[in-house]
Amino acid sequence: MSTNKVLIVGCGDIGIALGLRLAASGNEVWGLRRSTRLPAPLKTITADVSDVQTLGALIELTFDYAVVILTPDSATDEAYKSVYVDGLSNVLEQLKQARSVKRLLFVSSTSVYHQSGDEWVDENSLVQPENFSGKRLRQAELVLANSGINYSIIRFGGIYGPGRRRLIDQVRAGVGCARTPVSYTNRIHRDDCVGFLQHLIVLCQQGKEVDSLYVGVDCEPATMWDVRRWLAEKMNIDPSQLEPANTRRGNSKRCSNQRLLATGYQLRYPNYKLGYAEILDSL
Repeated sequence: MSTNKVLIVGCGDIGIALGLRLAASGNEVWGLRRSTRLPAPLKTITADVSDVQTLGALIELTFDYAVVILTPDSATDEAYKSVYVDGLSNVLEQLKQARSVKRLLFVSSTSVYHQSGDEWVDENSLVQPENFSGKRLRQAELVLANSGINYSIIRFGGIYGPGRRRLIDQVRAGVGCARTPVSYTNRIHRDDCVGFLQHLIVLCQQGKEVDSLYVGVDCEPATMWDVRRWLAEKMNIDPSQLEPANTRRGNSKRCSNQRLLATGYQLRYPNYKLGYAEILDSL
């Protein structure tokens, strides 16, 4: 891999893991975050995407590639707008002035899909999000698409992995879900999120074509009922003892990862059983 300067905006769990991989391959990696220093050899930019006055370094350092992985402070419309719409706009404005970024990767979510009839969706499917989170993410996608910067949007499904044990903890606490109506879940392991982002950057550095949009999920959408039942059995919990939570059925669709696979990326965890089995073994 050739040496390039890579910027990771929102350098948290996924960003740090990605940055360390890229640095190990000879890239100079900078991570932007609001506080705390990043582990060496990553270089830290202390800034807040919602405050454009703190982002001057993005013009001065002239990056070759950028990866934007934003996380709102809270699950509110105001927080999502501040980070995903206003924050991304601020970052793009600085990078456009620098005129150096060859491609920007933006981490979005499959929550932009509104489909709820268990149908298959892919990069060509209509998106008309109904909740505020999906609407703000879609708004951010459009801001990027109209920025004039070459970009790739990756709509990741539900991310799980080390440190992301919410579903495991719920099942351990006896929380299940109703078998009907069916509710499909689309998941991807944290390490495959990192791996696919790295893969796209490598393809760009090799001068290969990449698409402007990818759905980032594993190969086997599954019903939430099946996932919880399987987890219970693996933890020696009687699945019949799980009590369905009083939650509203969300959008139920099955996401296709065929475009992701067509890039040549090989998923380390092509289904939830492989990924969760490793997590359970480590507990």
